[in-house]
Amino acid sequence: MRFETYQEAEQWVLSRKSILVYFEPFLEAMHALKDPQNGLSYIHVAGTNGKGSTCRFLYDIARPSFKQVGMYTSPHLENIRDRIRINDEWIPEEVFLRYVNEHIDVIETYNLGMVGICSMMCFLWFQERKVDLAILEVSLGGRYDTTNVIEAPLVTVITSIGFDHMEFFGNTLKEIAYEKDGILKPGVPVVLGPLKEEAYAEITERALEKHAEVIELPSSFAIEQDGIQLEGDFYRLAVSADYLKQNAGLALLAAKQAGIAIHSEAVHEALMHSLWPGRFETVSEKPRIILDGAHNPDGIEALCREIEKLPSPHIVVFSALKDKQGPLMREMLEAVFDVVITTEFSHYRADQAAHLGGGNTIPDWKEAIAKAVSLAGENGTAVITGSLYFIAAVRTYLKEEPEQD
Repeated sequence: MRFETYQEAEQWVLSRKSILVYFEPFLEAMHALKDPQNGLSYIHVAGTNGKGSTCRFLYDIARPSFKQVGMYTSPHLENIRDRIRINDEWIPEEVFLRYVNEHIDVIETYNLGMVGICSMMCFLWFQERKVDLAILEVSLGGRYDTTNVIEAPLVTVITSIGFDHMEFFGNTLKEIAYEKDGILKPGVPVVLGPLKEEAYAEITERALEKHAEVIELPSSFAIEQDGIQLEGDFYRLAVSADYLKQNAGLALLAAKQAGIAIHSEAVHEALMHSLWPGRFETVSEKPRIILDGAHNPDGIEALCREIEKLPSPHIVVFSALKDKQGPLMREMLEAVFDVVITTEFSHYRADQAAHLGGGNTIPDWKEAIAKAVSLAGENGTAVITGSLYFIAAVRTYLKEEPEQD
C-alpha cells in the first residue's frame, strides 16, 4: 500500500485508534528503524496536568540558546502535524507522507496506532534535521509511553499527579505516580511540581533508587499578578492563570539543568510572549471568551481558582470524554460558575450531555456556546472547558467565525 497524497496518509493515520500505546512493540519498531531516537538531547516531561504548557515554556526558553529546537506534544489542536515541530514549523506534509510510505511495513508489522506513528515521525524528523534539543511531552502515563524509548535525557520533569486514566494506572496517587516516575533515568535530575504526599513519597523514593537529584520550586518562588519571582529575578509572563505561572517556574528550573542561562535577557523576552493554545486562552475580548482544556478534576479545580479574577457573570460550557469523571467535574463547576451548560461533541470517546447532567443541557455545542456568550453579555465571561478534543473543535470553529463588531 502506498498513499499518493498527504490527505490520504493523514486520514489513514488518524483512523488507527490508540488510547493506550504499548511500549514493547513501539520499542521493537524503533529498533527496526535503527533507533532514530538515539544520539539527541532531550528534556522529558510527564504529569497529569501541565505537561503541554510546561513544554511550550521550555521550547520558548530554549529557542534563543539553540539553532534548532524540536517539540513533540499531544493531543493536537489544529492539525495532526502540530504535534511535531521544529522552530515553530510543523512537520511538513511532504515529510509526513514520505515517512508513512517509507515505513508502512514497520507501522503494520508492529501495529502502531496514531500516537505510535506520530512518535515514530517525531524521532525520525528530529534525527533527520539533527535538532540541538528536543522537548518531549509524554502522551499517556510515562513508564510505557512511546516517548520513553529515549535513553538519557538532560533532565526530566513531572508537573503534577492527579486522578486521571485510572482504568490504566490504578486508583491511588501512589499507583499513578509509579507510572509517571517510569520516565526517571539513572543519574538524570528530575524537576517536580507541587505534589500530594502520597505521590511525592513514591517519586522521591524512585529518584533515590536511581540517584536522580530531585529539584523543586524554592520557598522564595512567588506568583505575582504579572509574572513570577524565581532565584531573585522577576519574569513577566504573557499568561494570567496561576497554574500556568507555576508551570513557567518548573520550565525555568528544567532549562537551568539543561545548561540554559535562564536569567538572560533573551529568556525574559521569550517568556513575555510564551502562550500555549487551549490553556486559559482568551480568544475574544468582547465578548470575553476563554478556552481551557481542563479535562480532569484537578484541572477543573485549577480553573475554578481563576474565576474570581474574571468579570461576571461567569458562564461555562462543559463537555468531556465518557471515560472521565464528567458528572463530578460538572458539580465542581456548578459550585463556582453562575451558569453551567453541558454539551457534547463528535468524537468516538465523547460523553453525552444527558449523562453529564445539570439543569442546562444543550447537546448542540455551537448552540451551547452561543447561549453562553449571550448570557455572559458584553461585560461578563464565557468559559469553554473540558476535553482537549472539544477545545480543538471549538478553536477551529471560533477562528472561522467572522469577528463581531
